[in-house]
Amino acid sequence: MSPEAALPSQVIRPLRRGAWAVFLALGGFCLWAGFAPLATSIPTTGHLNAARPSYDVQHPYGGKIAQIHVTAHDVVAAGQLLLQLDVSRETAEAQALRETLSPLEEERAVLRAAMVGALPAKDATAAVTNPAALALRRLQTMKATMELRAEMSTALAQELKDRAERLQKSRQHRQAQHHSMQARYERYAALQAQGAFRAADTDALAEDILELEADLQREDAELAGLVSQAAQAKLQIAQDQLAFRQQVLDRLAYLEEAIPKLRLQLLRLEAQIAQADILAPDDGVISALNYDTDAMVIARGDTVLSLARPSGQHQVSFVANPQVIDQLRVGMTGQLTVTALSQRSHPKVAVTIKTLSPEARRDRDGAILGYDGMAEIDVQDHARLLSALGEETSLTSDMPVGLVFTGRTITFGAYLLGPFTDFLTKAMQD
Repeated sequence: MSPEAALPSQVIRPLRRGAWAVFLALGGFCLWAGFAPLATSIPTTGHLNAARPSYDVQHPYGGKIAQIHVTAHDVVAAGQLLLQLDVSRETAEAQALRETLSPLEEERAVLRAAMVGALPAKDATAAVTNPAALALRRLQTMKATMELRAEMSTALAQELKDRAERLQKSRQHRQAQHHSMQARYERYAALQAQGAFRAADTDALAEDILELEADLQREDAELAGLVSQAAQAKLQIAQDQLAFRQQVLDRLAYLEEAIPKLRLQLLRLEAQIAQADILAPDDGVISALNYDTDAMVIARGDTVLSLARPSGQHQVSFVANPQVIDQLRVGMTGQLTVTALSQRSHPKVAVTIKTLSPEARRDRDGAILGYDGMAEIDVQDHARLLSALGEETSLTSDMPVGLVFTGRTITFGAYLLGPFTDFLTKAMQD
């Protein structure tokens, strides 16, 4: 007789149903464990950053403070006067440079006109009241002197030319006389050879011919000297013109080099004067005022004050643990928790990693502290968080927060059976 036959059907049927229910439940659990997703949590800490960072107001020139119009933590508007610098010395220097530049530019204009031959006529009644007028009078005098010397040289050259022409005519007459005396000497020599003429008369005529040739040579030398002097007189005119032009060019070159330097110096002074009033670049709150007393001297390029600008959106700066950096990546999502807010009323706030430093931050001893990252808060979640904080509390920069990111995703079965299967695999290999 079998055991089933010993029990009534009213008992066997519930037992069978219970066994099947247990087996199906275990099978369903195993099936669910094989596909149920699990993820590791990566906690980290950070702080809030304003989407618009603080503005450090720096001065490009520096200088002595004349007056301070604000104090630390004041609320300022864009364009509001914050500080004034003392630029009285720079203003005086700029005015002196303007007074120096004006006559130099006028003198340069006069010299440029002289270079192209457009120098104004001399006015004897005009008074010399400034350096430009003095330069004009000086150039006019130099030009008049040059023109006078040119006229003298021209007159001398004409006189020498006339003397040379007269000497040339006299030389032509003497040349004709020399030809006549030479012909007569030849006739006397022929008669002397025939015994019809005395030798003394022939010798006397020969001496007269030699004296005439000597006179002709002296006249040739004098004529050449006159021609050379006339040429030198013409060259003297060109030399005087070149000397005048060289003097004008030297002075003009000096002015062309000096005026741009003075103008650049003036522009720098004017730029420094224009920066005397330090204005607020944007709306915000003065978070740090490094110079708070009149008569203090601001160093060139130093930060005068820091302006915290209001922002309706915040970002999160965090430092990731080096042990989990391999699980973090840009674009990964997580949840934010404000430690100052009650967790019971804390809404769910999603964040997304936007940047992650490729290099770790280290301390002075070289030990790794972590990897810097930046996460962005979801806009709608940010609005819900502000609503949960209420009017009495607000989000501020550097407020500490907690972050939890989702790491590696595995199944529940792998999580439970993974260590056992790994141990069994290694044991079988051994």
